[in-house]
Amino acid sequence: MNYFASNRRIMLFCALLISACSNPPEQENATFSEASLRPLIDPDVHVFEKYAVVKLNLVGDVTIWNPVQIVRGPENVMYVSNNTGEIYSIRDTDNDGLEDQAFLFCDVSEDGLRAPASMTFRDNALYVGASDQIRVYLDQDKDGRADSSYVYFSDIPYSEHPYEWTSGLTFEENGDLYFVLTTDSWNASPAKDPDGLRGSLLRFDGSELEQYATGLRSVPSMSFDASGKLFFIDNEGGGNPTEELNIAVQNAYYGHNPEKYKNHPDKVDPVIDLTYDVAPSGIEFATPDETGQDLFISYYGPGERWKRGSIGKVRVTRDADGNYTFEERPLVTDLPKLSDLALGEDGSIYVTQVGQTDYWYQALDQPDGAIYRLIPAEWVETEVYDPQRIAQEDADESVLALGEKLFTDRVCFACHATDGKTELLGPNLKDIARVYNREELLEEILYPNKRIKPSMAPTRLVLSNGDVLVGRVVNADENQLKIMVVGNKILDVSREDIAEEKVVMQSLMYEGLLNDATEEERNALLDYLLSLSNSNN
Repeated sequence: MNYFASNRRIMLFCALLISACSNPPEQENATFSEASLRPLIDPDVHVFEKYAVVKLNLVGDVTIWNPVQIVRGPENVMYVSNNTGEIYSIRDTDNDGLEDQAFLFCDVSEDGLRAPASMTFRDNALYVGASDQIRVYLDQDKDGRADSSYVYFSDIPYSEHPYEWTSGLTFEENGDLYFVLTTDSWNASPAKDPDGLRGSLLRFDGSELEQYATGLRSVPSMSFDASGKLFFIDNEGGGNPTEELNIAVQNAYYGHNPEKYKNHPDKVDPVIDLTYDVAPSGIEFATPDETGQDLFISYYGPGERWKRGSIGKVRVTRDADGNYTFEERPLVTDLPKLSDLALGEDGSIYVTQVGQTDYWYQALDQPDGAIYRLIPAEWVETEVYDPQRIAQEDADESVLALGEKLFTDRVCFACHATDGKTELLGPNLKDIARVYNREELLEEILYPNKRIKPSMAPTRLVLSNGDVLVGRVVNADENQLKIMVVGNKILDVSREDIAEEKVVMQSLMYEGLLNDATEEERNALLDYLLSLSNSNN
């Protein structure tokens, strides 16, 4: 018996019995008092602007199970998707102002689809981005549940790789739909993609598809500003040296997977590198004011660091000549594993906390995750933001020199560059202080097999002549793959020569690297690595 499927069915059945035949109620606006909200505030979240951070206590006919996407729908109701396939509205049924019940809208798994990677509404229809199609769900009888659906777009290269997503669904005012197909650069067996759609920003008007821009890696979210410019985030890794905020430019190339786009134009740089946290996951512009517009950003945090995650914002201003300036600010920290955000009509910020998942970000056999609401509240006491850079800026030069010597003596430079640009076998360490604190970084060095970032996982190839290659796939198509092996050599391997290929869940970095190092040497190495973010090397 499939325990996960059976357990999920039982939980859904019980929830359905509790709220059978109930229709979602009409929503009413409510105001909040300090007395009503203060007891509900999550005390573990650090707040730098005046928001009351509340975890919503939701019951109903859906179990909250690794919620991933959230979008504001008709009548200003929030709709959420689970990693297990359910999409549901969350509503306030007792008129206290806080959503307390979840009502099933549809279940994409019933249509054979994986978890939604993106959702957006247009004309009361819900557009859902799945791995192999964009599907539209309709509630024609207005009872709060979808009663029909149809495929809107399906010309998508698809190989069932868990990292194949259709993300960032965003409508322009004229009805054109923009979306991104995530890169296939880390897929050792990608689907045929003669038009180079994977790794592209696409525009679809309902009949014609346009490849709007190329060189994208993983774009979870996009948002139009007040002037009509489309902003999008792209994640660090695979040739992207930073977490990026970009503006979409027609026919532009953004730097990822140059092998796939051999005749690409010059790279378009990000308008700003996002530095407050790791793995931006959702963005949305707020209504502009007299001086500019706030872009809110949710952050997932480092992979498998289950207590990491945050919300930030970028203050965006645009002068009369169309020139932009950007100021990045923190909002909250220690709100872990955020997958998406949406803005409420009252200025609230809703975020999905996906919770703990497996290596490929798929649901485990027990529910996890939550939905939080950040409610504007002038009485909230805020903190002064501390970037928590563990690097000792006043560390003695001799200590940093000792750390650099250890980095050289242990040949760390053979796999790790420190310039923020060069891609070697291992991650570039220029901004490692932004990714890990001191304790986390030491753990990554001592136990490299404990957590392996999927895009850094090695692949083992057995060739038809008996040779074995182990390295990191940096590019692949239907004819060959390029694999980076020890020494940072990139080898071209024809698929005709591959007898077996397998992802190996073991780091290319060996354990015990610092077993014979003294405490002084370990600390010096950490000081050196964490100081790289402050250097101009």
